Amino acid sequence: MNRVSWKGKSLMTVLALLLVITGCSGEVQKEGSTAEEGGIDRESPVLTNPKDFKFDPPVTVSTGIRWSAQGENEFKEGETIQDNFHTRWMSDSMGINLTFDFVVPNLEDYQTKLRLMMAGNQKLPDVFTTKVEMANDLISAGKVQPLNDYIDQYLSDNLKAIYEKYPEVLYPVTRDGQIYGLPNMFAMDEGTVMWVREDWLNALGLQAPTTIDEMTEVLRAFTEDDPDGNGKDDTLGLAVSLKEGPYNWMSSADGLVGAFGNHMPSKYIWEYWNPDESGQLVYNSIQPGIKDFLAQMRDWMSNGYVDPEAGIKDAAKAGEIAASGEAGIIFGPPWMDGYPLGGEEGFKAYPLPAGPGGQQARAEKSMVRDYLVFNKDFNNVDAMMGYINKIYAASFGEEDPYFDEALRNGWMEGYDYVLHEGNVYRGNFDEHGIPSDKWPNPADANVTYDLTLPFMNGIIPFQSDSAFQKFLSDPDAEPDNMAEISVSKAKPRMLEAGIVRVSQNDNVIVNYFNGPPTKTMVSKGELLIKLMTESYLKIIYGDEPVDYFDTFVEEWKKNGGDQMTEEVNEWYENVKQ
Repeated sequence: MNRVSWKGKSLMTVLALLLVITGCSGEVQKEGSTAEEGGIDRESPVLTNPKDFKFDPPVTVSTGIRWSAQGENEFKEGETIQDNFHTRWMSDSMGINLTFDFVVPNLEDYQTKLRLMMAGNQKLPDVFTTKVEMANDLISAGKVQPLNDYIDQYLSDNLKAIYEKYPEVLYPVTRDGQIYGLPNMFAMDEGTVMWVREDWLNALGLQAPTTIDEMTEVLRAFTEDDPDGNGKDDTLGLAVSLKEGPYNWMSSADGLVGAFGNHMPSKYIWEYWNPDESGQLVYNSIQPGIKDFLAQMRDWMSNGYVDPEAGIKDAAKAGEIAASGEAGIIFGPPWMDGYPLGGEEGFKAYPLPAGPGGQQARAEKSMVRDYLVFNKDFNNVDAMMGYINKIYAASFGEEDPYFDEALRNGWMEGYDYVLHEGNVYRGNFDEHGIPSDKWPNPADANVTYDLTLPFMNGIIPFQSDSAFQKFLSDPDAEPDNMAEISVSKAKPRMLEAGIVRVSQNDNVIVNYFNGPPTKTMVSKGELLIKLMTESYLKIIYGDEPVDYFDTFVEEWKKNGGDQMTEEVNEWYENVKQ
């Protein structure tokens, strides 16, 4: 896939140039001083003993976090988000005592809390995560410190290499060459596949569709030819959510949009922007190929092949149509095997269908979840860099200099895995003859405790790709890292779906704009998204002709779209230099 690069310069080269340009000495920060005052003149154990460093006396690090219990098995009895096996590991192993300035249940409350603290000039937590818009405000307000020296001095070479490979993840938190945050990245394992009722295909003597034309016939047969054999008119071809546009977290139409061009509409105004032939970023939702997609959806809808309530159902409700046995095709990530399709065994994952010109593509979501930022007055950045290195080393494997043997098999024995007679087990403990007193929860042989990480998730993009085939070929294979541990728990149908997804990794549509929302996005973004979704649905449902798309494009441009495009390209020109 094509990604923007810093003109071929490696991260280390960029940092070295910045140090020369700004006259920085490269020394680490002095104990008791702020980042702006420069340098550390104690010998940091992170450098002298990377594998087993420990601060003595311990350092205290404050944070704030958004967290709400996901169920009764979130923590063992007596443990909390503030005091659990991971916070104790930080303290006992590394000499890092973690305190919480606040714990709130959701993102809205989290952002409100931070903004109130900023407005009241209150001390912010030492280290905390934030979305890109808030990160932009914190940088502008001078509330967080640049990290170039620390990245250069403390961050592991393996993690630096990830930032070299995907330099765009640092663009939103870079100002005048200074980097103000570290990205929490997604695994990038959720790309869309086509889920098809294999039993319905067999019943009707059909093959899974490989093109849009073939899909039209399969949708017709699934709708009209009684594929479930119950003698009732109670089936339809496609379950999909169109309420907020074609691209969604599941029950998506991105695999269909991608058959008609390399552009992707989104319910978010900052997605998707791609370079045109001149190198300028253009907004995907107004590109000509979308018109062809809308025409195809209109044809299927008029013939009754698509759920007639697709325009008012969200992704979860659309998924229920397939899970209940009413629809024969649905698009979405490999994990749909578990939810919502876990109760419907007839589905199988297939590659995306090709369009009239042989085009196949899907959307690839943003690589970054949020950013870790550091209070401008925080003095122990080296401790946090060491902690981050250890978290990521669990994914890089034992060759990483920061690899902690305690994390070889998972986050903690007796929590997410059990050791018994020399073997590692991660579930179904009773079936393996493991005494109940060794189970993470002695009352339930299937309960394990996952880790809620307060800072960095340790995820490496696309690292799990090879694991799907590995564990499908050998379910008893030994995982080599955290990504493989996660994949090893998947059932065969999800592993097969993961392999299908990987096979089409080169056919992805990525978003080139990952900066903070522009002025026009903030003022007119909701209006423009509403205009898009309403116009699309009018065409799909036949309320307007297909050529109404051209009217929509003109309205979009006049109502702020052209101005927003100028702003996006101003940002793009700055970051790609």
